[in-house]
Amino acid sequence: MRAKYRQWAVDYLDLHPEVVLEKIDFDNAFFTSKPIRFEIGSGKGDFIIEKARQNPNVNFLAIEKVRTIAGMLAKKIVEEEITNVKVFPNDFALIANEIDEGFVDEIYLNFVDPWPKKRHAKRRLTFITFLNQYYRILKKDGLLIFKSDNTGLYEFTCEELKQTKFKIILEEENYIFDEKNDAMTEYERKFRGLGQHIHRIIVRK
Repeated sequence: MRAKYRQWAVDYLDLHPEVVLEKIDFDNAFFTSKPIRFEIGSGKGDFIIEKARQNPNVNFLAIEKVRTIAGMLAKKIVEEEITNVKVFPNDFALIANEIDEGFVDEIYLNFVDPWPKKRHAKRRLTFITFLNQYYRILKKDGLLIFKSDNTGLYEFTCEELKQTKFKIILEEENYIFDEKNDAMTEYERKFRGLGQHIHRIIVRK
């Protein structure tokens, strides 16, 4: 679903450099002083904010390329006084090659665009080229965690992962929410309310 453009949200990004990283210095203390986890496609931030609350000794980078949505996320972080999340309001591809091998502890892919047409398969964030990038930047034993309501994307991701070096920990067609160790996105809450199955995959480097 395409987000409605909101100028205030885009302006908010410029007003809060303490939260928003237009450029990233991976040698900065935010990335080196604590374990670091990425969420690619963070949406409005319900998931990553809750994970940050659950894990105060971990830092999180929220990567959201839609600037209106990124501005809404930044506003939540500021208003809720979350200190261990930063927002990168751009495409992951812009920084992927700048990240050192073995840099990230965990990567989350939550309800990403399924790009359902076959000709768009290379755009899916679980296409083999992306999966190999995640593998490279994850630490040894680091986790990639995927959730989606889209059965086609889930099945596609399972097949793509077979071509990688990742070790598959679990594949769940009907994931029962783990309240103690997980958090919900806005989409997950909506889909669960409609009674839809949520698919989850966890793999380890």
